[in-house]
Amino acid sequence: MKKNTFKIFSLLLLVSTAANAAQTGAQFLTIDTDARLSGMASAGAASALGVNALSYNPAGLAGMTGPEAAFSHSQWLMDSTHDFIGFGMPIKKMAMALGVTRLSNGKLEGRADDGTASGGYSAYDQAVSLGFGFKKVGGAVKYIQSSIAGVRAEAFAVDLGAKQKLNRLPVTLGIGVQNLGTGIKYLSQRDNLPLSVNAGFTFAVLPGMGLSLDVKRLVYDRQTVFSAGTEYALMTGDNLGFALRGGYGLTGLTQGSGKSGLSAGAGIMALGAQLDYAVSPETVLGSVQRITLKKKF
Repeated sequence: MKKNTFKIFSLLLLVSTAANAAQTGAQFLTIDTDARLSGMASAGAASALGVNALSYNPAGLAGMTGPEAAFSHSQWLMDSTHDFIGFGMPIKKMAMALGVTRLSNGKLEGRADDGTASGGYSAYDQAVSLGFGFKKVGGAVKYIQSSIAGVRAEAFAVDLGAKQKLNRLPVTLGIGVQNLGTGIKYLSQRDNLPLSVNAGFTFAVLPGMGLSLDVKRLVYDRQTVFSAGTEYALMTGDNLGFALRGGYGLTGLTQGSGKSGLSAGAGIMALGAQLDYAVSPETVLGSVQRITLKKKF
């Protein structure tokens, strides 16, 4: 019992330290779930489309013209993995989507009071989201769960968003609120969710080329994130195509944050499927590579 208590306390201490640094818990909710937008420095308030819009601006779900499925994977810190799987489809005059995001930390090694190994334990964070898009607006509800050595914490949250294409201009505006809900509680400590308010626009510079700009305010973390991204996509007559992407993100007005820096990515489209790859600065320890496979039916 004493060994188990020590193992749980050790990992909770790490979570608490990270939460204090960021002022919020459930930080996995801020990790990108789409390689396309990751390559554009996460500038997705107005440019998020299809089932992947579930994690950025649910109003983008309304752009689905048929069923879509998506899977995204990235290797995270300390052998942990971050994955997203989603499915969406239009239903009458609206579109619905279901998505699951999971950060798996794998098996961690516990230590007893004398420093000797005392077996392993696992930790994970996950969220199940159900969203809708209707014309220019969208929303999603989330069930959030976190577990460390069998100790669980739960929370609920709501995302809201809207998009508007301007008349006579190749510009689309987007606004959204993410992670509006209850805090997540471990034992006696409750942390706020990473509530954010974001706004942005995407501008069709040339046919197949777009420029996106976002500003996101992390309310409880007291940070402002600026993102600029561009995408050039070329399609051939055989439904084959490719895309090149780049972006730059800046947290605050300095480059001291791990999220600040250049992002880059590319994509291949064929047979109704799209394979995207991106590398972006996600942590102070370096960049993270991400891959996303999306299929339209």
